Amino acid sequence: MKVGVNILTESVFSDHDKKLFEYILDNIPDSITIVDVNCKVIFFNATAEEYYHIKREDILGEDVLIFFPGAILPKVIENGKSYFNIYNSPRRNSYVVLSAVPLYDKEGNIIGALARDRDITEIVKISDLLNKTQLSLLQLEQEYSKISSLGESYFSKIISNNASFIQVINLCKNISKTPLNILLRGESGTGKELFAKAIHYESGRKGKFIPINCSAIPSELFESELFGYEPGAFTGAKIEGRIGKFEEAEGGTLFLDEIGDMPMGLQPKLLRILEDGEVIRIGGHKPKKIDVRIVSATNKDIRELIHENKFRQDLYYRLDVFQVNIPPLRERKGDIILLANKFLQEFCMEQGINIIEIPQDILNVFYAHSWDGNVRELRNVIQRSVILAAQARNDKIEKSYLPSYMRNIELKKSTNNISVSEINELKCGLEEYISNVEKTIIENSLKETNYNKSETAKLLKIPRATLYYKMDKYGIPIDE
Repeated sequence: MKVGVNILTESVFSDHDKKLFEYILDNIPDSITIVDVNCKVIFFNATAEEYYHIKREDILGEDVLIFFPGAILPKVIENGKSYFNIYNSPRRNSYVVLSAVPLYDKEGNIIGALARDRDITEIVKISDLLNKTQLSLLQLEQEYSKISSLGESYFSKIISNNASFIQVINLCKNISKTPLNILLRGESGTGKELFAKAIHYESGRKGKFIPINCSAIPSELFESELFGYEPGAFTGAKIEGRIGKFEEAEGGTLFLDEIGDMPMGLQPKLLRILEDGEVIRIGGHKPKKIDVRIVSATNKDIRELIHENKFRQDLYYRLDVFQVNIPPLRERKGDIILLANKFLQEFCMEQGINIIEIPQDILNVFYAHSWDGNVRELRNVIQRSVILAAQARNDKIEKSYLPSYMRNIELKKSTNNISVSEINELKCGLEEYISNVEKTIIENSLKETNYNKSETAKLLKIPRATLYYKMDKYGIPIDE
């Protein structure tokens, strides 16, 4: 017996219309649940029965919260507010995108509410690892940043399947702990600052990471920005004076981005600091010893600037003790899809947007594009596309969401389409990335709790048995 099903339908439809109404809802591929004003279930379509494994006769007439403790329908009735495209997990190991709206009678009174759930479980379960970590990965990484050394955290953000790029990553790891000044060379958008941060945190230096963009500061302010100034050093100076970036980076790393744009007049003073290890504030006379490591970056050919008398050769050799060349994205095409999916997951989780798909035709466009803006351009394109897809209530990225310059890219099937082996390679890379993050989080959580397994499981919000399984899987000693 369909208890309560007539509460809504009989007050609105004839018997014939009621049967037609039920037939239509039963054949919708989404789960449909309707409750009355008391949150009693009055309709549960065939798709809902199949998806949730609940018989219609068992749920009709019952409080929806008995079967779905996290249901949004009571909130809809209480507030009279509609919700659209909400990412939700109504039951364990099931994931949906839901929309819910209140139902009104002719007088405008709320008489119930309707929820539509779209099953995206298979999308979420891209792999076993992703299924077990994606709901808690963001929170775990935040905890990890508090309890771990940040070097591994930053290097773990630099992912790749490209052998030469992996060599660059490993090279930076190896030279991080040395005191050598490093010059990072690469096109705009290749991630030079991300490498600089990773090098700093991997180095173990106790001071801060202080970035400064040499192309963004007016030349007349550059000296005070770098070296600081004493009280009353010049007109408009703060009464208390100001600390410079060198002093702020004491014991840490000063990142000089776009070093090729540093004013010529300032270069001799920077050279003197690097040679003497001392800084003097503007208006001051007493030098102060500093311990600062310099990591600089440029997308220009410094040797060409030297030839044009736009950069001092002696300063160049002080900065370029060890040079690292970061290849552009177009030279590591295999990373494009890997990074696109990584950014997609990040934006969906950060913004609370349902999981959006990148169809194969869009992936082919990505693969064919030259990416002159490199990783930064790819991140921007994904972010733009996700926002437009969410606004259109679409569950996948379409060509119309891409920037205009990408919409008419001609695909060469023989060379630019992605092969099955490349897709499998990318999937393995994503799984490896997630595994490395998960292993690092567990190791540092164990250190934080002095290897107390119960406390570690609580910190990670996973069952203790799962913790032991993960430790065994990643080769982490059980008995420490």
